[in-house]
Amino acid sequence: MVAFMVYFLFVLLLFIFGALLGSPDAPFPQGDEIMHIRSIRESLENGSYLIPSLSGLPNPYKPPLLFWLGMVTDQIFGVSYASERMVSVLFGIGSLILIYNLVYLVRNSKTESLLTATLFGFSFLSLKFFGLLMMEGAMVFFLLFYFYSFYQYKRTDKAHYLIIGSFISGIGYLLKGPILHVYIFLFLVSYFYVNVIRFRNGKLTILWNRIIKEKFIIVSFVFTLLIPIFWILYLYFNVPSGKDLLRFFFITENIGKFYATNQSGIRIWFGWLLYTVPFTILFFQLISKYIQKQIQTKHQSYVITFFVFFLLVTTLHLLPNRKDPYYVTPFISFLFLLPPMLNVKWESLLTTNTNQFTILIAYFLLTLISIILRLPFLFIFSILGILMLTSSIWFFQNKNFKWRAILFAQIFLLPLIIFFLLKPMSDPDLKEVTNGVENNSICVVAENPWTAMDVQNKLIDTKVQFALPLTIEENCRNTKYLINYVGATLPKDFEKVNDWYHWKQHLQLNSRMLFRSILKMDKEKFQSEISLWKKGGLK
Repeated sequence: MVAFMVYFLFVLLLFIFGALLGSPDAPFPQGDEIMHIRSIRESLENGSYLIPSLSGLPNPYKPPLLFWLGMVTDQIFGVSYASERMVSVLFGIGSLILIYNLVYLVRNSKTESLLTATLFGFSFLSLKFFGLLMMEGAMVFFLLFYFYSFYQYKRTDKAHYLIIGSFISGIGYLLKGPILHVYIFLFLVSYFYVNVIRFRNGKLTILWNRIIKEKFIIVSFVFTLLIPIFWILYLYFNVPSGKDLLRFFFITENIGKFYATNQSGIRIWFGWLLYTVPFTILFFQLISKYIQKQIQTKHQSYVITFFVFFLLVTTLHLLPNRKDPYYVTPFISFLFLLPPMLNVKWESLLTTNTNQFTILIAYFLLTLISIILRLPFLFIFSILGILMLTSSIWFFQNKNFKWRAILFAQIFLLPLIIFFLLKPMSDPDLKEVTNGVENNSICVVAENPWTAMDVQNKLIDTKVQFALPLTIEENCRNTKYLINYVGATLPKDFEKVNDWYHWKQHLQLNSRMLFRSILKMDKEKFQSEISLWKKGGLK
């Protein structure tokens, strides 16, 4: 019965991704995806297969692996958002398979393995990054693959596991550069710290014999460097713009993060909270219980290694000035391995009073939001969630019913938000509000060229020209249509055709203004007007 339930949830998860992949406006967008999709499509148009291009030049921001894979799926399935995002879905499926296999090796239970993989699939990390064309989903896979190989090597003492794992993980350099190697290095540092260093009677002792015994783990790290070295040498000696690409990537793009506007370190800690939703409370309780009671298991060294690793990678991302919350996403999967390694069942975690009442409060908040925003379907399903939870807490004391009811209520939380809150409140479909524009030339007036890239991605057959508000006369004189994103004054020969509203990003509202706007249902505080114009005299 439990296995059937988990299979049902897994099929539901695939359905959710299938329903979202083709939508130009993802429920949880990430701005970089616009550039990634634009680079893939432009590279296909220009034949820039080996060195992907962006805005007519070699793309210097990221190595090419994600773009290569996106070009392959576009060639197979046709150019579309669904085709390109299929790359991340495949990495997501690979990550779920790795988690399943790891849990099965640890617990020897198919049901617990399926349940762990499914819960990870319904986390905010998975529902966001395995449905976007971003590097983060692939980073999760490569880091998990390395640990899976490492674990197999330690379990069987067969060197080929670690050799293959190191080599394949090294391919991850072609995603975001050397950062994956830094993560692997910090994992190895964590492992040796736990297994080699001892503090006794206030004295530090290093077990040198243990280092010598496990020297192959250190030597195997060389295999992670083969692909990066080959690619760097190829760019340097064989690509005309290779030296400039390397200089920009390592100095401007990476070292430049230390010279950007300094951001609060809270953003990194917030990432741990955000991307574990809706299971954040479970991990808080598990870690708290482990620290207080000092649970001992046969996987004790791995558990402590994980904690040291979490601390090191968090500290690493606190160092640069740029501190985006999603930087912690490659490590979230290791949190889902903690319960099996601590021999703690998900059933016991789900049924704790703190978790039950937290989820109940979340459903009450969704009910309140549905009333304020007048969303009937969100209201209906939120009420059903409340009834299910209250029944399991106070009325039905059957143990099996209780934990399953909580499980369903918990994993349905994010899908409810996606389909019945975010989708009804989403921006208008650009194709619909610009009906008749495709196959024509259009000028996008905005403050950021990525806005024009977004329009080009959504209106594939349209020739898009970007213009800043001060360059309209120069850049828009030969275009038939114009989309005004910034409310700029336009030349007199343009006539308005349509207008609509988009939700603003990076709102600068204080708490008082926010509360007042919600009470008055004043959506204009949160939206900006966008207009479509046509050059007069053109029929």
